Order: sequence, then structure tokens, then C-alpha cells
Amino acid sequence: MPKIRFDADDLSTEAASEQWLYEVCDRAGSSVPFACKAGACGTCATEVLSGFEALGEQSAREVRTLRAQGLDPARFRLPCLCDVGGDVTFGKSPHAEGGAALQTHEVVVESFRPLNLTVCEVRFFVETPSFDFRPGQYMIFHLPRRSEGKVIRRSYSISTPPSDRRHFEICVRAVAGGFGSNYIHRLRPGRRLRVEGPYGDFLLDGSGDKEILMIATGTGMSPIRSMLTHLLHHRSDRRVRLFFGVRHESDLFYTDLLRGLEAHHPSFEYRLTLSQPSARGWSGHSGRVTDLIDSELTERDAQNTQVYLCGSQAMIESSCQKLRQLGFADEDLFFENFY
Repeated sequence: MPKIRFDADDLSTEAASEQWLYEVCDRAGSSVPFACKAGACGTCATEVLSGFEALGEQSAREVRTLRAQGLDPARFRLPCLCDVGGDVTFGKSPHAEGGAALQTHEVVVESFRPLNLTVCEVRFFVETPSFDFRPGQYMIFHLPRRSEGKVIRRSYSISTPPSDRRHFEICVRAVAGGFGSNYIHRLRPGRRLRVEGPYGDFLLDGSGDKEILMIATGTGMSPIRSMLTHLLHHRSDRRVRLFFGVRHESDLFYTDLLRGLEAHHPSFEYRLTLSQPSARGWSGHSGRVTDLIDSELTERDAQNTQVYLCGSQAMIESSCQKLRQLGFADEDLFFENFY
């Protein structure tokens, strides 16, 4: 079996061929830190001392992320994007504890409110005066796990527009047994946290003149809300549509916001759909959000529309397949691989 060595930790372990390196690093107890696990943030970037070729060919995404971190792609790899292909010796991770300084900020919880039974919204005051981000980006939260004496990193998208440079909000769904989401749901005003970022390539192209379609499910609505409010607050004259899908009526949130935006911005319209509506009491669209692609879009839309998608991987893959069949070009489809 291939041998994986972590020189900085004086650790060695064996791994099965084609095993995901994140699992190897985690099982071995290495100091390699992880956050998005999708090659978007660069947190796990680690120097490779030997066996570089055993990690496979680098993708354009990996090279781009490493360069954005100021790291040489010929020396560093992102273990979250690699599988085991042979013996490898890793050196130091610049983002491990005691490594190179990251773009970090101290934030204070300003408000907490539940959006429904499982999703909460948290507003943070940023103590760093030079905080800037672009609509669609996310932050990595450093959450202390005191019982183990270590910090767990979790990524959450910013849901507010960048016009307010001293605040940002996130919306997070509680997951049974999920350390990060349950930690966020226990936050209350006055709590201080350390965050890192912003990160992410899921960015709004504000320079074009094409119409915009946004497709979201669940808390994938978070970065979509940031993009949407940014566009509308800047009085964009581009037509903007939103397809937002959840399972049940009780899963809906931001409906008052959407009604208000539609009332004040003639260029904006939205559709809500429930995949599992109750037998009575729901008069809106029923079915998966991808069904709206079939019923609402035409080949004409494919020629003059950019699409921004955020939600589950299955939803994004299914949506992109349907959109491509209608004639949408890949350069007009935007999504964050983190989701």
C-alpha cells in the first residue's frame, strides 16, 4: 500500500490507492487544516517534498487557488482535491497553526434570529475597518472545540451586499450532529469570533448586460441574496429572476424580503416551489426547482441570460444539464464548487 508521510508532524501512515487524501490526513491526525474541502479556499495547501506526480495532474482550479494564496503550484498541492496514487511525503502547511498569517478578522455577534425552525440568521460587526468582499463570497469561521483543545474551520456564505463594510450576515441550517452548524445556532449577541477570508470564485458579473437568472435551494439562498440585493440596490436595469426551492412550507424563509424587492423593483420577479407541499394550504408551484427550468425557460433565454446556481450538488448538476440542453453556454453558468 502507498505510504503517506507528514514530515512536519513526524507521522507516517498507509493508504489505499485512490483514497481521498482528506480522509488520509484526518485519520493520521496530521496538522494539515481543512475548510471547504473543494479546492476553493486554499486552507489545506501543503508543500510536497516527494511524490508530487503521485497526486495526479493539477486542475486549473487548484493552480488558480494556489496562486491566489501566493504559493508555487510546482511545490504545493491541495490535498482536498487529490487521491492517493503512490508514496508521498508532505512538508509544512503554511496555514497550519503557527504558519503564515491569513486574512483574518475579529467579529462580534450583533444579532441572532431564527428564519424558520432549522435556519438561523446571524449578523456580525467586523472590527477590521478595511473589510471588503464581493457578492457570492464566503468566510471561514474558526470555531473552538474546547473539549479537544483545537479549532474547527467551517465555511459559510455571506448573505448581505458589500455596501456595509462593517457588517455581514450568514444564514445557516442546523444539521443533526453537525458541530459547526450547531455552534452557529448557539451564538448570541456579544460573542466574539475569528473569521478568515473572504474566499470564493462564485462571483457576480456586474459588468454584463445579459438578463440574470438565479436558482437556489435551501441555504444556497445565502450568496444568492447577497448578489440579488447588490444588483437591485444599485438600480440595475437588467431583468433578474429567481427560482427558489425548498421541501415544505415550513422550510421557506426570506419571503417577506422577496415580496418587498419585487414590489419596489419592476425588473425583478421570483418563483417559489415546494418539492413536498402539504395536501392543503399551498397554492404556489409544486415540484423540484429544476422543474421551473422546463416550464419557465425557452431557447430564447439561453441566448441572453446568465445563470447563478447555489444549492446541493445534485440540484446544480441536474440544472446545468437541463440548461445546456436548452442551449445555455457553459460561460453563462456560474456556481461555487463548495456547494
